[in-house]
Amino acid sequence: MEKRRIEAVDYLRGCMALAIMIYHFVGWSSGVPDGNSVLGRLGVYGVSIFYILSGMSLYVAYSRISWNRSELFTFWKRRLLRIAPLYWVACVGVLVLLKGYRNQSLETILGNLTLTFGFLDYAHYIPTGGWSIGNEICFYLVFPLLIISSKNIYWFSMLCAALLAVYLQFAFFVLTDDSSLALQWKLYIHPLNQAFLFAGGVILAMVSSHVRHFSLPRSAYIALLALSLSGLFLFGNTPDAIGLVTSTNRLIFTAFSLAGCYACFNLNVTGKTWFEKILKRLGEISFSVYMLHGLLFFYLQKHLYKGFVKNLTLSQFAFFVVVPVVLIAATYSYQKIERPFIRFGKITSGSFGERLKTAFSRYPKSAN
Repeated sequence: MEKRRIEAVDYLRGCMALAIMIYHFVGWSSGVPDGNSVLGRLGVYGVSIFYILSGMSLYVAYSRISWNRSELFTFWKRRLLRIAPLYWVACVGVLVLLKGYRNQSLETILGNLTLTFGFLDYAHYIPTGGWSIGNEICFYLVFPLLIISSKNIYWFSMLCAALLAVYLQFAFFVLTDDSSLALQWKLYIHPLNQAFLFAGGVILAMVSSHVRHFSLPRSAYIALLALSLSGLFLFGNTPDAIGLVTSTNRLIFTAFSLAGCYACFNLNVTGKTWFEKILKRLGEISFSVYMLHGLLFFYLQKHLYKGFVKNLTLSQFAFFVVVPVVLIAATYSYQKIERPFIRFGKITSGSFGERLKTAFSRYPKSAN
C-alpha cells in the first residue's frame, strides 16, 4: 500500500476528540451522561475508535519497511516526538497551573514525563485522558510484531487471536455488571483490555490494502458508516456505562466501531468542500483538543468562572467560554508544538541544531 493521507480517518478522529471533550464538560458541569445517550456512548467508545484509527494510520505509514535496527529507531523517534512534547505540556500544566504536584508522587511525575507509566503504573496518569496515551505507548511495542508477523498469516492470526482472547476475558470475566464503570476504572483502562482495538485497526487497514481492487462503491461505505453509527447509538438498553463494555455488548459495540472506522478508511474524500475543510482542521488539532481540554476547563473554572463570570451556569460557561478557548489553544498548539516536532522527526540530514532550527522555522525546508 502506498503512503497516503486518509482524509476521512482524520475527520473521524477530530469528531471523536470533540465528542469526548463535550462528554467531559457535560459530566463535570451537569452530571455524567446516561449510557443510553449518544454522548454517553461516544464518551466511552470515542477512545476505542482512537485506538482503531491509530492502528490503521500506522499500518499505512509503516507496513512496507523492513524493521531493521535503524528503521525501528526511526519509528520510535517519530512516535515519541509526535506524542511526548504535547503530553509534557499537559502534564506540566496540571502540575503547575492546577498545583497538581501536591497530589502526585515523584514516581508518578517521573513516570508520566518519561512516558513509562503505561508499563509501570498505568492507572497513575496526570492529565485528563492520559491513560490512553500510556496505552498507546504500550501498543507501539506490539505494532512492529504485528507488522512483521503479517508476512506469515499463521503467526499474525495467532497473535491477533491472543489479543482477542484477552479482550474477551476482560469483557466476560474481569469486568462485571455488578459494579459501576467508575469503580472498575482501573481494570477497564488496563492496556491489555484495549490492545485488540489497536490490532483491529491494523487488521482492517491490511484487509483494505489487499482488497483494494474489489472495493465497493462510495455509497456503500457511506451506508456502512451510517449503519455502524446508528448501531453504536441505538443498540440495546444500557443506562449504566458498564453495560457498554461487558459481555456480548462489548463485542457488538466493538463491531460497530470497527465497521465505522473501516467505512471511513475506504471513503474517497478530497477535503475540498468547506465542510470537509472544517473537519480536516478539527482532525489536525484533535490531539491538542484531547490533551488540553481538561487542563483548560479546570483552570478557567477556578480562575475565571468563580471570580469574574456572572449569570452563567457552569454548563453555559463550559460551552460558551471554555470550548472556544480550547479550540483556539489547540490550533495554536498544533501549529507551534505539534507540527514543528513532526517535522523534526522527519528531517534526517544536518546537525541536531540545524534540524531543530529547520523544524521550527516558519518556512522549513522540505523534510527527507
